[in-house]
Amino acid sequence: MRSGLWYSKAMAGFLPHLRRRWYALVLLPLTLASDALSVLGAYLISYRLRALAPNTLPDLEVYFTLGAANALSLVGVAWVLGLYRPSKRQSRFDENVTVLVALGLAVALVLVGAFFIRSVSLSRLVIAYTLPLAGVFCVSGRLLLRMVDDWARSNGLGMRRVLILGAGSQACEVGERLAANPNLGFLLAGYLQAPDETPVAGLTLLGAVNDLALVLATRTVDEVWFALGELPRARLAELIAVLHGYPLVQMRLVPGVVELLTTHLVVDSLGGIPLLTLRETPLRRWSNRFLKRTLDILLALLGLVLLGPFLVVIALLVKRSSPGPIFYRQERLSRDGESFFIYKFRTMRMDAEQAGPGWTVPDDQRVTAGGRFLRQTSLDELPQLLNVLLGDMSLVGPRPERPYYVAQFQREVPKYLDRHLVKTGITGWAQIHGLRGDTSIPERIRYDLYYIENWSLLLDLRIVLVTCWQLFRGQYNAY
Repeated sequence: MRSGLWYSKAMAGFLPHLRRRWYALVLLPLTLASDALSVLGAYLISYRLRALAPNTLPDLEVYFTLGAANALSLVGVAWVLGLYRPSKRQSRFDENVTVLVALGLAVALVLVGAFFIRSVSLSRLVIAYTLPLAGVFCVSGRLLLRMVDDWARSNGLGMRRVLILGAGSQACEVGERLAANPNLGFLLAGYLQAPDETPVAGLTLLGAVNDLALVLATRTVDEVWFALGELPRARLAELIAVLHGYPLVQMRLVPGVVELLTTHLVVDSLGGIPLLTLRETPLRRWSNRFLKRTLDILLALLGLVLLGPFLVVIALLVKRSSPGPIFYRQERLSRDGESFFIYKFRTMRMDAEQAGPGWTVPDDQRVTAGGRFLRQTSLDELPQLLNVLLGDMSLVGPRPERPYYVAQFQREVPKYLDRHLVKTGITGWAQIHGLRGDTSIPERIRYDLYYIENWSLLLDLRIVLVTCWQLFRGQYNAY
């Protein structure tokens, strides 16, 4: 009886600790073990496969040692590349690509070291077998651990409870995003209303910001996020002083005025003084623009070569569907407001804009029968590969708009013109999230600016692959 009571008390004390420390106590050790065992197992299986044919392989012990060294090398490289950070979960695509890059670097490092050991001759076939096997094992292991992590999060493990200071529209938006993305690992504990603040209807108010100390003392809170408007400096200092009494509670700031800037903010230190440094967007650097342009040319040429016969079939379909030209040519604006003419397969009647410009809507009567299919599958956009080759557009970027709409949106939507910091694209970050056609312009701008500020070749490749996958599955929202 006493042992059962002791066990219950021990578990009652351990479970909250496990909830807070799920990543450090369980997931991180499992991830480290998975990566290391994947490499070691790949070496041992490769050795056995090579041993099936007549050969003069060194003893298994040699390859076991090599595999162990490669496992440690992978863990070290992956650690440097941030694959064991708990702060945020990468997308599966980004994580898998980074894992494969780390694996390639780790194997290269070990092979360079093994080159100087002249007493042992390694089998090139064993190494050739090991690389793909290790890649499959590493990726599969991490996918399995993601499933374990998702299960744990659904049961409250590893979830950090967030108290939001503020109850206005900004705080409400933060709370909605946390609720919509449980994979981020946060649970909303509630909101505290600031003085002179009108709370959004329906929020879970736990009191006013003056009640911060009481809420921290009576509720489980792991993080406090400041999503306040204008607050006197003295009052803000008092709130921070309260939080200093709870060293395990993480403080975070949700940007307000700072988010009006379109450039990155980098925290520097000058003699211990923290400074916010503005950094230009990545695609303002000529080296990054050169890399992106190279990728555009290669993929556009590949697309035109592979899709050439298909483009001829579509052209015949357009010609038979209604009187008029095969291609549609329209003025659009790209980087720095430069004007160009975009090319598409024609999908509307010739008199479609007699009454002036207008968005395409579901069941739009201006769209031809064949054009409806082309628009729903986005095949009408394929001629824009020519725009990419000509340098008017990129494969990936904010969608180009007509001068008429640009003039309208720049008056109505804050930061709208910031999307013209880069070339426009055939597809983009907003488009793969369903924001195209007659959808929210402010929301689309938010996604466009995220892309501009976080551009990388890896992000471009990810967007291209997701676009192809959505087209294949018929998930590309268009009409």
